[in-house]
Amino acid sequence: MTTNEISNRLARLQKALQARGNAALVVYADGTREGAGTIRYFTGWMPNASDAILIVPSQGTAVLLSENKNKARAFQQRFGGYGRVLKVTDLFGAAKRTLTEMLPNGAVLAYAGSADLMMTRSASFFDLFDTFEKVDGSDLVHSLRLERTTYELAKHRKATEVADKMVAHAMSVASVKGITGPEIMAEVEFIGRRLGADLSTCWLAIGECPAETYFELFELMEPINARSRIQIGTAVCLDGYFAQVLRMGVFEEPAPELQRVSEAILAMQDAALERMIPGAPVHTLVDALEEMIAETCPYTRATDPFRFQSIHGMSNNYSDPSVAPFLNADRNKAIDASSPLLRENMVFEIHPNFTMPGLGHVCHGDVAAIGENGAEWLSTTPRGILRLS
Repeated sequence: MTTNEISNRLARLQKALQARGNAALVVYADGTREGAGTIRYFTGWMPNASDAILIVPSQGTAVLLSENKNKARAFQQRFGGYGRVLKVTDLFGAAKRTLTEMLPNGAVLAYAGSADLMMTRSASFFDLFDTFEKVDGSDLVHSLRLERTTYELAKHRKATEVADKMVAHAMSVASVKGITGPEIMAEVEFIGRRLGADLSTCWLAIGECPAETYFELFELMEPINARSRIQIGTAVCLDGYFAQVLRMGVFEEPAPELQRVSEAILAMQDAALERMIPGAPVHTLVDALEEMIAETCPYTRATDPFRFQSIHGMSNNYSDPSVAPFLNADRNKAIDASSPLLRENMVFEIHPNFTMPGLGHVCHGDVAAIGENGAEWLSTTPRGILRLS
């Protein structure tokens, strides 16, 4: 990460803390949820399957604490030039000592990442604030992360290039005689890592009428045949930024109904892309998609045998928490008055998906980025149904 980018983020945070009268922001992350994206945002890195605590005082030097010596070493490489990185043996105890040494009793501390806490960790985290006053700082973090930069957009673009190459490789190796889903998944995830992704993963759906998506290597053990439809979703995190590409591929000429539904999904994607104008409310995107899905799919969202979200924001989280509530098709629409507005350099994954009788689960998915006057696709894999040989 460039010096200006990370320094500017910390400076903006400290200015906001001062304006709110907060002495520090304390963030917990377990590597997978909202807090993980927040630590990625302020440090440039956050691994899966590990936890950490970030303390950013309103004045002075930020501190990152990790119990894992290997993760602490990596944090030192990514963040050591901007703050202190401490390898500790007792994460919460060390964080409490750090706060006590850094700040006076009674200071008001903002916190974030509470959604990441397992039950056994929750009490330990909130014990950090015994001698302080605490306030939820999630709204503060969200407001900062909604302001996206050209640096971030460039990272999403690079991540999408990797996701595109993973799709291409999956469709290529699918033609190998006797190959199975687990073998494709292993090949695809290897390619992502070889291309530099911090995280490289995929799901598959295979069959003449695939019912849902599969993530585990022990699933989809039957070899692919000429009548199979291959559906894949590749996801990567590259330098802390996420991207995802979804495609369907077939060996034979697509059935007319599959072609019709595929074209309908592409029209849904394009309709959402056209609505991505700076200043428009975020929630209007999902509402437009859900209305168009209802025109094509005979199932409601509640009765569909398998359906996932039709659109989500992407940032340092796979699903950006600052916009996630407003892209939930089942949300309480009373919150729409506070819907964030679309801004330049925001990135979204548009992947309408649903079940069709006789076809099973169907989907396409592409990464879209908002520019000054509209949006563009970052994905470059040919859209529509891919023909396999």
